[in-house]
Amino acid sequence: MFVKKLVEKASKKQHSGGIGGLRAEDVSPRLAFHYGVPADAALLAYDPLLHVLAVATRNGQIKLLGRDNTQALLQSPSPIPSKFMQFADGQGVLLSVNTQNQIEVWDIDTKRLCYLHPFEKQITAFTVLQKSFYIYAGDSFGNVSLFKLDLGQRCLVDLPYCIPFAESYGSTANGGNGVDVAFVSPQPLAESNRLLIIFRDGVMTLWDIKASRVVFVSGRTTQQQSHQEEKNVTSSCWACSKGSKVAIGYDSGDIYLWAIPDIFSAENSSSSSNPNLPLQRLNLGYKLDKVPIISLRWVPSDGKSGRLYINGFSEHAYLYQVLILNEESESRIVKMVLPITEACQGMEFVTGLSDPNKQRQTVLVLLLKSGQICLYDDSEIERYLLQSQSRSPPTLPSHSFVKQPYGDSGINVAKFYTSDRTATANEDYFSTLASKYPWLLSMKDKGQISASLSNIHKTRNLYITGHMDGTISFWDASCPLLLQIFMIKQQHEDNTSSRARITSLQFDMSSSILISGDQGGTVRVITFKKDSSDNILSILQGKQGDNYDARSIKLKGAVTSTSMISNSKHFAVGTEKGIVSVIKVDDATILYQKQLECRVSGGIASLQFELYSHNGYDKDLLIVGMEDSSICILEEETGKLLNANPVQTNRPTRALLLQTLELSPNEAPGSDNHDTALRESLLLLCTEDAIRLFSLSHAIQGMKKITNKKKLNGSCCFVSVIHGASSEIGIVLVFSNGKVETR
Repeated sequence: MFVKKLVEKASKKQHSGGIGGLRAEDVSPRLAFHYGVPADAALLAYDPLLHVLAVATRNGQIKLLGRDNTQALLQSPSPIPSKFMQFADGQGVLLSVNTQNQIEVWDIDTKRLCYLHPFEKQITAFTVLQKSFYIYAGDSFGNVSLFKLDLGQRCLVDLPYCIPFAESYGSTANGGNGVDVAFVSPQPLAESNRLLIIFRDGVMTLWDIKASRVVFVSGRTTQQQSHQEEKNVTSSCWACSKGSKVAIGYDSGDIYLWAIPDIFSAENSSSSSNPNLPLQRLNLGYKLDKVPIISLRWVPSDGKSGRLYINGFSEHAYLYQVLILNEESESRIVKMVLPITEACQGMEFVTGLSDPNKQRQTVLVLLLKSGQICLYDDSEIERYLLQSQSRSPPTLPSHSFVKQPYGDSGINVAKFYTSDRTATANEDYFSTLASKYPWLLSMKDKGQISASLSNIHKTRNLYITGHMDGTISFWDASCPLLLQIFMIKQQHEDNTSSRARITSLQFDMSSSILISGDQGGTVRVITFKKDSSDNILSILQGKQGDNYDARSIKLKGAVTSTSMISNSKHFAVGTEKGIVSVIKVDDATILYQKQLECRVSGGIASLQFELYSHNGYDKDLLIVGMEDSSICILEEETGKLLNANPVQTNRPTRALLLQTLELSPNEAPGSDNHDTALRESLLLLCTEDAIRLFSLSHAIQGMKKITNKKKLNGSCCFVSVIHGASSEIGIVLVFSNGKVETR
């Protein structure tokens, strides 16, 4: 629901602009769609009814991943981590507790933070009771507070019910000095009104909610009477469906299995405390000493047994185990160790429909320390454990990682092109594409999912990406969900694969020519074969390799920039060595080369062809921007340097963008003066620390005339020019601290 609305909204959006200037909505950058798993992922939560997985980050973001590849990104007002996160199952509500002890209530349909509830104490345990939607919060003073989730208002209501530490901890609670609540959860029985509270020091209390009294307290005597070092509870979970066993993990790496007495016999007992509960120590066979048990999860297998998933890691070691536990006996346990390559910081079980046979599949989702998400088929884990009890040697379960939607190799350079801005989107078509896109958490080998070439006429926007492994991909970007149309794997002349990363791309839609350059200095001219279709993107149809011709040329140094005029017979390439090459399109031969000097080590940052007209004088120019912000102007046909003294900034600074503009430097914003006779060619130079406008006519003569200069507040790392429907021009600046400005 939450992404379907986003796709529909994006598909209906029309592009327009006003003569009087850019509108507020045109210069208000906002997130349209977010792909994959965000960086710094640290926490998981899952709604088994809506099939939505939430991934929280350390900077206040929460990524939602749903069925049919639906995705959305929530941004908390405070860029701080979440320490607890849980869904109100089936209600479209996500609750998150941040490290400032604020409880956030999110509506996942509207992607809106509906309510922020401040909590005065440090929250150390947090549980949402499904169906009733009561919420228990344990704090650092040993108290347990109760809230009610108001689904209609999407807010929390404080309830006049509190379990004080002095009453729940028992008679040894001294002077009100509390102990952290490590775990709080109702007993998993429909007729039970009991709440299990486990404190950080191992004390365990079963609390009668209706009677507001302790049923029993236990756990204290085991640690006090033994001479072992003290250990703290780090995780816990119920270890059976009847609520008769609970597993507790400690920072020492130990796990205790507690047997809870029958609640009905306890109900008839005259004593409110039973310190003699049976306690069993599980021999887990740890070879690493003092590996804290970070999380525990119990999953029922059948009516008599279940699997206990154990996650332990420290700064120097990590371990992930799975055990089979018998609910009705103390029979010998069976265990396995999952071969993960790094520590796991979160786990969830996700159930959905796998492609393409629509069989129900349960996937164990592990969030690793690096932020990667690892997937295991839970049925394979169960099969391994069962085979371990037989004589046949078991096969370790296979696993896979969640892949980014743009492929296995990272994007190094990208270009966006549009064929028809006024075309009306076919909403049904894009909704169908979204539903057919593979489930992100599927264990099936998804590969690269492509848009149907029979529907290429419906494509309005084209996104071309150059990758670190040398591949070039074409994407249908007509709606926020990118779908791959076509992919080119670069090859050498001997037909071996080239894996040099793509460093520059230039695509001329009218001539259907793609220019690419890579880190190894190879430039490729790829000419697509046209057909009779009116849609310019129809060039991508046909069998891969049969719908284009490719020629290449090897240059000295990595390619850093390319430029081409529509339907031109040649194009320009700049390299890291400061060499400009003008190359013929038809046979990929060099027309001429020019070596340009740089004040510091560096190459060509920008190239642009320009027709310069002044007082009836026309000249074809090639304007070159160096990485040190020097500007050189060449005669296009011959490569002759027209300005013997390059225009330079006072000190070398990294150039980000150099582009020619046609406007009047004296024209006030919003003015109606659009007389082209009064307009002048200017050079826009954007560097890390400033924006400058130079007179092109003066630059040709080797003179530096700055018509405007603005210093930037911060270090800029990326600049792009945006155009309105009229003659208005803006620039978007991205800073190294993540700030985005539009001017």
